[in-house]
Amino acid sequence: MILYVWKLEDGAFSNVAVIDDASSVIWVKRFNDVGEFEVYIRASTERLALFGNGDVFITRPDSDIAMYVETVKLNTDQETGDYLTVSGRSAEVLLSWRVVQFELFEESTVENIIRYLFTERFIASGIGQIPWLSIESSHGWEEEASHQYTGKSLLEIFNGLCVSNNIGFQLKWLGNGFEFQLYKGTDRSYDQNVNTYVVFSPEFENLGTTEYTKDTSQYANAAVIGGEGEGSERVFVSLSEQGKTGFYFRQVYLDARNSSKEDLTDEQYRIQLANDGKTQLEQLRVTAEYTGEVLNYNTYTYGVDYNLGDKVSTKNEYGIRGNAVVTEITEVEDNSGYRLVPTLSEWTPANYEED
Repeated sequence: MILYVWKLEDGAFSNVAVIDDASSVIWVKRFNDVGEFEVYIRASTERLALFGNGDVFITRPDSDIAMYVETVKLNTDQETGDYLTVSGRSAEVLLSWRVVQFELFEESTVENIIRYLFTERFIASGIGQIPWLSIESSHGWEEEASHQYTGKSLLEIFNGLCVSNNIGFQLKWLGNGFEFQLYKGTDRSYDQNVNTYVVFSPEFENLGTTEYTKDTSQYANAAVIGGEGEGSERVFVSLSEQGKTGFYFRQVYLDARNSSKEDLTDEQYRIQLANDGKTQLEQLRVTAEYTGEVLNYNTYTYGVDYNLGDKVSTKNEYGIRGNAVVTEITEVEDNSGYRLVPTLSEWTPANYEED
């Protein structure tokens, strides 16, 4: 794996070295979080000075991401030789360097929230401005959000918004700076019939052991919510899912004694208790968990058949299906050769396959 080393000096990037003799390279890119890397190379005085001084980024000729060097470790050994372990995180780590003291967003779009916060803290004039950072044009996406943020980094905020809405973010390396981009994956699962399927299954020898668990032990569809007060003076509210009767009526008691009526009317307080009860009842559902080991035996080619952020399907020997998003790509090159391993998000179980 060929690596380019860039040094940032006086606001400009210079290509100061090329590395093509690394003993090991681990390169991890994530869909909506910071990536990371590790390079294990022979040590020299020049290389220690190269990585140990100033701000250094590492890129690859076949990738548009850049890694920021954060840690340099020197190990000396008379028998095996001296080695440097150079590691750090992808350029998106810059997002953790900016904090939102307080911002309130009401009925805005996810994209506009992210664009506003990035622009205000990196591009608008001020102490945090970085001239070699830019932002792409708006996509006009319509996912809405209302949030209040206090004392959070941009990375925390962007990660939360993007994970919830299946959006990815990256700082794309341009050769002399970065462009902040948002992007979405392609649906390649069984849920659609437009794009070619990408399926991880024993049938294709790219899915190892799997585990499927269905649990009804906590299931409930009705509740009695007990609010403030004592004895006969206590406020109770009942709610249930429509159509559930007889054997299928499953009721639980939810204690909301600590909720406070304060300035609410009796009716407003009962509505508040009912809403709180609905939220708690949503957690008492039939749960299905489906997990497994994704293998990569060259069934699909990353960057051709699928990409980071794409939605794919899994299917085991019993016809149990699940959908997931490709959230991480790990590339490793060492003495054993090159291998690429995709990591999927939590699998969403689907129904058994019908023959």
